[in-house]
Amino acid sequence: MQINSCIFRGIPLKALRNGPLGLCMDNFEYLTVSYVLITGIGMSRLFISLGTIVEERAVLENEDKPNFHWMLTTWILMLIAIISLSWHAFYKWNLAYENPMAQLSPISTLALTLLAGCFYILMELLSPEASGDGKLDMERHFFLIRPHIAMWVTASMLSMILVFLTFSNDVTGSYTQVYRTSTSAQLGLVTNVVWILIVVPLYLPANAVRDLAVVLTGFGMVVGMTLGTPTYSMIEDDTDLDGVHNDMDMCDDSDTWFWEEVDSSGCTFSQYDVNNDGSIDDDNDGVYDRFDDCPNTAQDDTVNDQGCSIETEG
Repeated sequence: MQINSCIFRGIPLKALRNGPLGLCMDNFEYLTVSYVLITGIGMSRLFISLGTIVEERAVLENEDKPNFHWMLTTWILMLIAIISLSWHAFYKWNLAYENPMAQLSPISTLALTLLAGCFYILMELLSPEASGDGKLDMERHFFLIRPHIAMWVTASMLSMILVFLTFSNDVTGSYTQVYRTSTSAQLGLVTNVVWILIVVPLYLPANAVRDLAVVLTGFGMVVGMTLGTPTYSMIEDDTDLDGVHNDMDMCDDSDTWFWEEVDSSGCTFSQYDVNNDGSIDDDNDGVYDRFDDCPNTAQDDTVNDQGCSIETEG
């Protein structure tokens, strides 16, 4: 059953679902909130561990101070960035689920829960614990969990692919439609596969050169994802970068007139003025020339949305 309305003091609020009150959520929004909560708790676990290390370094004597291990610390920061970017991806999917025909399936629910669980386990693994002598040893902790990092990174990336497949089926009716038609989804798939390949050396015995290559490659991936995702997302949502979303943009080539301001429809004066005569409605019928299929309508004629006389329509 799809939850797409709610009641407040006896008043149905379905119409306000996307309104300023934000009182109603559908199934997908409830699910993504659960995902954010689970991964957010995992992040808190990481921050608590790091905070404990910082605190102990501040208050303990030199010989008792725990040392930071830069590889483990880098993995922690990379995982936080990856999960944060996944939140952004699910926001984009939420827009797709706004379509009334899109129904969240039980498989999608299980897939996203599995992904959240994999990320949570990864964060637990990366959270350094005190050893038997009561000391925190980040380096020892890292070398103990190396193969487990690889295993759960692989599980997380496979879960992410599964999530996209099931979401695609919910929204389009085909498991592979999004991967076949969406450039951003294709880039995401490549990123998932690359991550699986990056961590393969962690299954092997510890080697300083291999481990350095893995962490530096992963760090480069995260930097690229962090810098590229918002930019690509913006271009995908606003192709001509005029500040008007594609769904509302009636002129998708405004970048050609980048020096002119656009109106709320995403069009510049020059785009309306197709004849370059300084007038954007030559026949004064209320329909701008760019959208006027009948540019020479008689002065007193009533016109339709295409600028053609209703009397002569058809």
